[in-house]
Amino acid sequence: MPLRVNLTALENIALIKQYHLNLSWTQASVDAQQLLDQCGHGDVAMKRDEDLTPTQRFAVKMARAMMLARPLLVIDRPAELLADTPYPKLLVTMLGSLANKLPDHQILDYDWNKPLYQGET
Repeated sequence: MPLRVNLTALENIALIKQYHLNLSWTQASVDAQQLLDQCGHGDVAMKRDEDLTPTQRFAVKMARAMMLARPLLVIDRPAELLADTPYPKLLVTMLGSLANKLPDHQILDYDWNKPLYQGET
């Protein structure tokens, strides 16, 4: 889902727990900042969508998706979302940093991309 352009990265992420769990802004924003930090992009919290690189935008979307415990997380077309970086390495690194939130994961990609994940598929 696209980010809400009128909100900062932190607000986009915190909004999920505020809406679904009726959490206060204070607690939701603390949780959101922790997820951004884990994704390696804690410094983008006050940036808006238009100021983010594709990699930063992906990190914000990933953190937003991780705000609620979900049984399945699907990342559709990562190459399109991460046009500015070699996405397999970034995806493996980011998922590794979020291992405490998403301990079991599987990366599915085209067969010709499997070597790019170095045994992670």
